[in-house]
Amino acid sequence: MDKSIFTLGGTSWINLVNTIYISNKQEIDILATESSAFQWMKENNLLRESDIVALEKKELLDSLIVELRSIRTLCTTVLSEIEQRGELSLNTINRIKKAVEKLQVSLTIHSDSEKLKMTTEGETVEDHVMYNIMDSIMNTFKKPSLERIRKCNHEECRLYFVDTSKAGKRRWCSMELCGNRKKAAEFYSKKKKQ
Repeated sequence: MDKSIFTLGGTSWINLVNTIYISNKQEIDILATESSAFQWMKENNLLRESDIVALEKKELLDSLIVELRSIRTLCTTVLSEIEQRGELSLNTINRIKKAVEKLQVSLTIHSDSEKLKMTTEGETVEDHVMYNIMDSIMNTFKKPSLERIRKCNHEECRLYFVDTSKAGKRRWCSMELCGNRKKAAEFYSKKKKQ
């Protein structure tokens, strides 16, 4: 499995939606196996060193995957409403609030090269992962315009991404995965017609 698929969305909540994708005309669910779900969390920088050790317990990892699937449904709803309405419904806002309210977080001070930084961390592995995903939703609403959240233009792709290009004209989840494939198909189609 190409690990670049884990982070194509540009932010962890969109990457979570992208954990279900199409490859060779088959639906793939990254959260279907413990190993790929664990790798996805690592690639999205959702785990602390202590979390990696804690997730060696199969029960904890299985519980976290169940929670990720639930939050993925919420994130999919957020994307759908942005796409269709340009804003979130009151129901979705309340679902986000409920998800955030149950998180147990604390402030932590980290020192790095004589600099101190205060960060928020989940008190458990699940709290930490879910906090970071919810925080990524909030940051997406703060930083780029919602119009910069896009679905890949390739008709066989269902991946989303945040367009961070300067011109704001990005069309593909990845040039390597979909852009080149689409351009090659168009080229061969034109050749065939000639």
